[in-house]
Amino acid sequence: MSFTFTNNKSEDFKKSQFISNPTKKDENFFCALGDSFMLKNEYRKAVKEYLVSLMIDKKNIHAHKGASKAYKNLKEYDKAIKHLKNARNVYGFDSEVYYELGLNYLLSADNYNAKKNFIRTIKLEPNNKNAQVKLALTHELSGEGDMAELVYNTIMEKYPNYIPAMANLASMYIESEKYEKAIMLFKNMLRINNEYYRAYLGLGICFDKLEKYTKAVRFYKKYISNKPHSDTTKSLVGRIYEIHKIKEINKKKKTKLKVIKND
Repeated sequence: MSFTFTNNKSEDFKKSQFISNPTKKDENFFCALGDSFMLKNEYRKAVKEYLVSLMIDKKNIHAHKGASKAYKNLKEYDKAIKHLKNARNVYGFDSEVYYELGLNYLLSADNYNAKKNFIRTIKLEPNNKNAQVKLALTHELSGEGDMAELVYNTIMEKYPNYIPAMANLASMYIESEKYEKAIMLFKNMLRINNEYYRAYLGLGICFDKLEKYTKAVRFYKKYISNKPHSDTTKSLVGRIYEIHKIKEINKKKKTKLKVIKND
């Protein structure tokens, strides 16, 4: 059965046949339909069902949260934020709502509001590691590198094996050309999980930037063996070829310089 959406939100809508019939298709029924479409990654269909639920009960927090997540996946962040604000107004202090608000503001490049909502999340849920990492990221994106580094290090002190914090900080070190610090973090990640393929890529990049080409190629090849069909692998194959050319040129230069010295 399909339904046509109108602007009619009156009580007459609630009394319509599809709600009052014996199948009990109430707001929870349509939320469940929305959830099922979310599991299938059919986000536009999910939104439609959540909106039907909200037409029946505009204070249904499940429908607001579901609609916000669907809109986030559709990259319609302003609509996601609108539903999250409605959920916050209905339910009050909900760490999930604040976290999702932070994510949507972050994705829409509003670092100021993202930061505020991640802080609110952490106040309500101090052990929320994801919110802490995202807070550090907002500092980083706001050009507050020192504060971002402080937050990342605080997370790692409390959770020594939490790879996402290490990975973000290592990436920040690469951006700021602190390659030796990044190398230490990537090696630590591999100590925790020797199958963490992104660490191989990170090490390859660091050694490449330091012109330690033999090590760079070794780690690039380890990444390629783990992700043979990725787009990154295609780029790395080209880079490895370039490195071999660079090493050949350097070898010829050294040979020529040796001949000149001997003469």
